[in-house]
Amino acid sequence: MLVNGVSAILLISPNAAELARFYRDVLDLPLEDEVHEGVPLHYACELGGVHFAIHPAEGWPGVPTANSQSPVIALRTSDAKAVAERLVALGCKAAGPHDHGFAQVVVFRDPDGNHVEILEPTK
Repeated sequence: MLVNGVSAILLISPNAAELARFYRDVLDLPLEDEVHEGVPLHYACELGGVHFAIHPAEGWPGVPTANSQSPVIALRTSDAKAVAERLVALGCKAAGPHDHGFAQVVVFRDPDGNHVEILEPTK
C-alpha cells in the first residue's frame, strides 16, 4: 500500500493570520506559530492525531491552478519517490519529492482540482 494514513488538513489562505485568529477565537483551536525549513510562517496544532494548519497562499508550493485556496489533503507514505513515480507513470502532473525539512513531499492536483500532498516523514 503506497498511502498508509492521513497526515494533515491544511487550509491555504490569502490572509492566514486572520484565518488563524478566527479558528483560535471562534473554535478555540490551540494554533501556534510554526516555521519549517523552506516553509513560511504558518499556524498549526494537532487535532485527534491529525496535523491541522493554516498556510499563507503566497508562495504556496505545488501545482498551481485557479483554485489555489483549496484545502490540502495531506496523506502519509513510507516511500514518496515510489508515489511520485507512479503518479507520473499514470499521467498525473506531480512535483517532488521535495525536502520540507520534516518530510519528503510530493504535490499534485486530483481530477477535481483538489490539492493533494503525499508526505514521507523524515523526523
